[in-house]
Amino acid sequence: MKFFWMIFLVAFVVGSVVIYSAAPVVAPWVVAYFRGEEEPVPEGVAVVASAQDGEARGASEVSAPARPAVAAQRAAEADDVSPALEGVYLARANEQPGWGVTSHRVSYYKADGSYAGTVEGGVLFDCARTITSSKGAMVECRFLGEGVPEGLFLVGRKDAQFFTASHERLSKARIRALKDYYALNGKIEARRAEVLESGAARSPHFAAARAAHEAYQKHIQEARRLEQMRDRLADGERMRLEDQLRELKLKEVVLKKTFEEAQEKYTAWKKAHADELPKPEDDADIKRWAQEKRQLAAALPGLAY
Repeated sequence: MKFFWMIFLVAFVVGSVVIYSAAPVVAPWVVAYFRGEEEPVPEGVAVVASAQDGEARGASEVSAPARPAVAAQRAAEADDVSPALEGVYLARANEQPGWGVTSHRVSYYKADGSYAGTVEGGVLFDCARTITSSKGAMVECRFLGEGVPEGLFLVGRKDAQFFTASHERLSKARIRALKDYYALNGKIEARRAEVLESGAARSPHFAAARAAHEAYQKHIQEARRLEQMRDRLADGERMRLEDQLRELKLKEVVLKKTFEEAQEKYTAWKKAHADELPKPEDDADIKRWAQEKRQLAAALPGLAY
């Protein structure tokens, strides 16, 4: 017993020194354990994974870079601010939008309403004003980015997604994810049309139905053009166009009947051979793009439709 206090004192001092020295190394693991977090790796300490763990993760995760959709999603998810809190949300039909993005391949028009071209999905633009035309509500806009036409053009209100405020309130990562999302949407729509048309082309009635439809639509457009001309002419010229329009109306009845008969034959064939036709939902490209869209949508609250 006479050595007890001496031994106790030496053990206490040595133990205190050990604990004091080890505390900086051990503390992160202790904190992480009680917080339920992944254990941090101290600086200078190498972690060697076993071959079995590497196989479980998969070679693609170790060596291959993340897909663009996944990378954009991760970057956008790091932005904690919701777009709605920045005043950015889907513009209502009666609301003047501040900006927008093309949701698929869309046509755009000049100020006089004439066709100017098309742009793909995922193109960002600023909005100037909303006008009413024979094609419905149109928004005057300026495309943004590389390889897009310069100047002001008209885009149909139904052909894009329109939002309030300004896209400048969003982070660059979120804008990138938004453009990628709608670019994928455009690719899916285009591929879907290809799949459906490839199946439709198998029908012996497809060519006749399409030709009849094109002839009917062309006739309607011509009649519409003459009606607009008639409203701007004097009485004499107007009477001449009235006679021409009456002839077009009679011809329109015949063209419409031809189209409806051809369409009826094609629809009946399509119904009878439905099991033989390719389905867009089974297409490999559409499946892959749809999965990438879902990944991006998680980082675009209130912006992905």
